[in-house]
Parts: sequence; C-alpha cells; structure tokens
Amino acid sequence: MRSESLNLLASFASLMLIPIAIAIAALAISSLRSQKKWPSLKDTLQASGIAAGITLAITLAICVGFKLSGFFDAQFYRPSNKDYGQVAELELTPAPVTFSSDDGTKLSGWWLAAENPIGTVLHFHGSDRNITYTVKNASWMTDFGYNVFVFDYRGYGTSEGTPDRDGLLADSLAAIDYVKSRADGTPNALVLYGQSMGGQLAIVAAAQRRDSGIQVVVSEATYSRHSMHIADKLGQLGPLWLVKWGAWLLTSDQHCAEGAIAQVQCPVLLIHSEADAGVLPYHARRLKAAGGDNVDLWQLEDYRHLKIFGELDNRQTLANRIAELIP
Repeated sequence: MRSESLNLLASFASLMLIPIAIAIAALAISSLRSQKKWPSLKDTLQASGIAAGITLAITLAICVGFKLSGFFDAQFYRPSNKDYGQVAELELTPAPVTFSSDDGTKLSGWWLAAENPIGTVLHFHGSDRNITYTVKNASWMTDFGYNVFVFDYRGYGTSEGTPDRDGLLADSLAAIDYVKSRADGTPNALVLYGQSMGGQLAIVAAAQRRDSGIQVVVSEATYSRHSMHIADKLGQLGPLWLVKWGAWLLTSDQHCAEGAIAQVQCPVLLIHSEADAGVLPYHARRLKAAGGDNVDLWQLEDYRHLKIFGELDNRQTLANRIAELIP
C-alpha cells in the first residue's frame, strides 16, 4: 500500500479523538458553571462513552465510504511509465509484444527466448514500477532453459488503461491466453511465476484457467487476503493497532489468493522469507493451509522482500524444484 494512504488514515484516526476531548471538556465546563466543582467520575465516563460512540459511528461511516469508493483498493497499485533501464543494464534483447485484454485494453510485454527451451515462464510482477525494472526478476530463467514472457498490467508502463482489481485479473488471464496462442509458447511446460501482488494474480488466474495446461505455479512473497495485508500495514503504525481490526471495512477481498488456491489443480510452490517485512510471512502459512496436497511451502531466512533470487544458489534451487514439479 502507498505510504501516503496510511499516513492519511493515521491522521484521520487521530482526528477522531477530538470529539472525545471536546465532550469531556464541555462536560467539565458545564459542571463548573452550575456546581462549581469538577464532574463526577460517572458523568465523565458517560460523556466519554457518548463521544466514543459518535466517533465510532463516524469512523465506520467514513470507512464504508472508502470501501464503496474503492479508494483503498486503488492504493495497491503504484504504476509508472518511467524507463528504469534494466534491459540495457542486463544486455537483454527482448522481442516487444502487444496483446489485448478481454475488454480491448492494449497491453505491452516482452518475450525473452531461451536456446532449446524446455518451457515458458510467464512472470507476474508486483504492484510497483513496470517491466523495464521488474524484467530483472525473471530474465535469469532463460539461463535454465525457459522462455520468459513479462508483461505490464493496464496502466503500467506503456499498457493502456487504469489499474483496478477486476482489470488486472483480466489482464493476467489474457497473458496466459497469449502465451498459449504462440507456437513457441509452451514447448514442454507453462510455469506461472508471480511476485508479491503478482503471486496473488498468478494463483487466482491459475484457478480460473484450470484447462490451460499450466504445469506449475510459483508464488513468492504473496499476501493471502487484501484486507489482512492492509491490517498488517496499519499495525506497523504503532498507535493504530486498534484501528487495524477494521481493515475489512476498507477494502474488498475479491479475487484473493486464499480463496482461490484450493481450486488450482497443478502443483503450487509458495516461497517466503521469515525476514520479509513487505508482506509478512504468516501469509504464506495461511495459503499453505488453505491449499490442497499440491501446495508446497519453501521458507527461507534473512531475505528482505523480493530479494531471495538475487543469489545464484537460490536461482538454481528454484529451477530444480520447478523441474521436479513438472509432470
């Protein structure tokens, strides 16, 4: 989530304390005028309770308004059209691709071909930036014999449109269909590899494309439910630990990974680091519990968010595990 949105909510929560202070002060002044003494504890508690009730009602009303408007859902997306230069830095030569989502939105992607490919990895990036940056997170799979297709959701990079929950899922399904339509798309295996928000999309898309020949889903550092991810972020703000329990009022859990993972028929490999503060590691355990016997969890230590595959040994281990999971 965007930090400015959390700061907005923190400021809002702080403002909600004002009616309580005003009610107590008003009661005290009134009592002093009429009785020339401070109000009793009972009167103070009654005034505080009334003010707290009013504050709660206002808070709930505003939270419901945020949810109905989709305000907090939109904070999951941080698109950029900046060129981050990773293609030049990594000396890659991807083939540019344009394809359409189901509503006609034009999407952009890159195809990186491997020599004598054994399969294709379709990469779903996270909520930040675009493929000119995130291509580095998947391009290394060509070294292990996989074609790699990276693409930008609507509103990201040079893709048309504006990101939203339904639209990004439609784009993910369209990317699967595009890869399947290519003669060189799935020479042996189709692997979906999603990171952070992209892991959620890969899981939900695989659940809806069970007949698409997907052999393996890899989901790295993915949140189980949107509302729980918001709750985690609110809890990190300290004094708002009470407010975070109302996170379910701020966003929808539509298309959540936890609700879809049991419907995925192929093997699913969940990857998470215990040191990940971007998406807390308990989400992976929830996903493992929600899935079937086809879901495995690879837990690591001491890696920050999406930093696991900066190490060559971990890349080799992932390639080996994918090979073991392909039927």
